[in-house]
Amino acid sequence: MRNLKKSALFLCLFAFVNMFAQNAQEVEFEIMDKEILAEELTYEYLLAHKVFLREKPSVRSEKITLLDIGTKMVLWEKSLYAKEIDGIKSHWYRVTTGDQTGWVWGGMIAQKSFGSIADNQVKFVYGYESIALNASGVAEAKYQLRAFKNGVQLDKMVLDSLGAIPVHIENHGSLGLFNVEDVITVDLADSDSGYQVGKSYIFWNNGRFKKVASLIDYADTNYLKTESFVFPSDMQGVKSTILLKTTITKNIKTLDDALSQNNVEFITTPYTWNGSKLMKKEKAQAITKEAIVSTDY
Repeated sequence: MRNLKKSALFLCLFAFVNMFAQNAQEVEFEIMDKEILAEELTYEYLLAHKVFLREKPSVRSEKITLLDIGTKMVLWEKSLYAKEIDGIKSHWYRVTTGDQTGWVWGGMIAQKSFGSIADNQVKFVYGYESIALNASGVAEAKYQLRAFKNGVQLDKMVLDSLGAIPVHIENHGSLGLFNVEDVITVDLADSDSGYQVGKSYIFWNNGRFKKVASLIDYADTNYLKTESFVFPSDMQGVKSTILLKTTITKNIKTLDDALSQNNVEFITTPYTWNGSKLMKKEKAQAITKEAIVSTDY
């Protein structure tokens, strides 16, 4: 029943525009108060690799030093005006790193940073890559996810917006997969409403990113499809198997239709991960409808 309630809720929210959807063209960071205690400082990390720290907030300003990816910084001040580069608009920030102080453009600073659960020396940084108009005149964003270790970049992946905007990224560890070090998910939100419509799945293993899938919910006036993965470590997980669970609701005219099991089809498809792609299991044990309906995912 929880799947059906989720479907009904999605249909209701699908029709409305969220007035608080994020502006994908702006990159802003909080600056520190000069009187703040050292133990209360918030740090940001460099998204790009080999970035110049400059004397003033300008690409024409004198270079102080070259910063490596993941450089830890404290942001003290931002420029009066924002600058746009590759469709990304951000202010310059006066930062301190080690014993040096200078200016870095905000588009070079990670919007999200986190570590590998498998290897605590491997770190990840995430943010915008570029924003450009497509042939239809619609702004499309690209996002970058980079991995580094001890200031050396290991890999970089560029993600398309896929008609949605990433709003949250999280590392879940291996999730019970023996040939994956970290499973990273990016929540995807509809670009108009801001409501979450799915997830992108990225695997990290042996120093490389691999985009596995993007599961995006779909709904119109009388049809709804939702998809999700169940991993081996989940409560309903199966050893060495990734279950793709699909719920399809048809002939929806009222809220009662959306909640009725008569209009709902449940499909569970088992896959294995061979290190480079998902492989469908041909001879998998059937999973009953009752088991699928009771699963909380």
